[in-house]
Amino acid sequence: MKDQTNKEKKLIHQARNFLRQQELAVLSTHSKSTPEYPFGSVTTYISSVKGETIFYISNLAQHTRNILNNPKMCLTVFEGNQNDPNAGARLSIMGEAELVEEADIESVKQRFFALYPDSREYQKMHDFNFYILKTKRVRYIGGFGDINWISKEQWDLETPLWLDNEQDMITHMNQDHQIAMQLICSQIWGFYPNKVEMLAINPDGFFIRADNKKPIYIEFDELAMTGDEVRKVLVKMTNSAREEHAITSQQELAS
Repeated sequence: MKDQTNKEKKLIHQARNFLRQQELAVLSTHSKSTPEYPFGSVTTYISSVKGETIFYISNLAQHTRNILNNPKMCLTVFEGNQNDPNAGARLSIMGEAELVEEADIESVKQRFFALYPDSREYQKMHDFNFYILKTKRVRYIGGFGDINWISKEQWDLETPLWLDNEQDMITHMNQDHQIAMQLICSQIWGFYPNKVEMLAINPDGFFIRADNKKPIYIEFDELAMTGDEVRKVLVKMTNSAREEHAITSQQELAS
C-alpha cells in the first residue's frame, strides 16, 4: 500500500468500511450467451482482511459461466434503505474473478460460514465454489458530488501480523469479554444485547452477532495490524463505552 495523505486514508477507510457493512451486491459480468452485453445478478459476499471481495457461487449460475468465459467483472455495493438512492453511498470494484486457491479454502469457508451460516447447506450440492475478485480499481461515491477513484495499491491492505491467531483472539473475546462487547454494541448501535458473539476480525474492525441477529460490523478508528494494536483499540472502545454507559445511567437515575 503506497504512502497516503491523511485525507486519502480517511476516504479509503470510509469506503472499505462501507463495503464491510453491506451484505448484498450486484455482480456484473460479460454475457457469454449474448456477447458484448453486460449481465447483472445479485449475490452475497464477504471481504477478506485485505479488502478483497469473495463470493460463493454455483457452476450452474449464468454469472459463473460468464466469469469462466471472461473473468473481468464489476461488483457494486449500495445502500438499499435510502429514500433517495442517488444520495446514498455506493461502491464499485472492478477486477478479475479467480477461484480461491486450495490453500486458502478452509480459512475462507470459516469466515464465510461464520457470517452466512445458512450457506453451509450449499456444500451438499457440490457445484458451489469460492471466487475472489482481484481488485483492479475502485470507485467510491460517498454522496452527491463526492466521487472518488481508488487504485489497487491504495485499496489493498497488507496482511495483518495477527492473522494466524485470529481464531484464538475471537475465542478469547467470546469467552472472557462478553460485557465489553455488549457495551460497545450498546454505544454504537443503541441497544444492549443479551448475548454477543464475535465472528471475524479485520485490521479496520470486527463482525459480531448480537442476540442471533444478522452480523453487525463495528469499525476501528484506526488500522490494527498487530495483535497488540487490536487489543489496545478494543480496550479503548470498551473504556469509551463504559464511560458513556455510566453517564447515561447517572442521567437516568437523576431524571
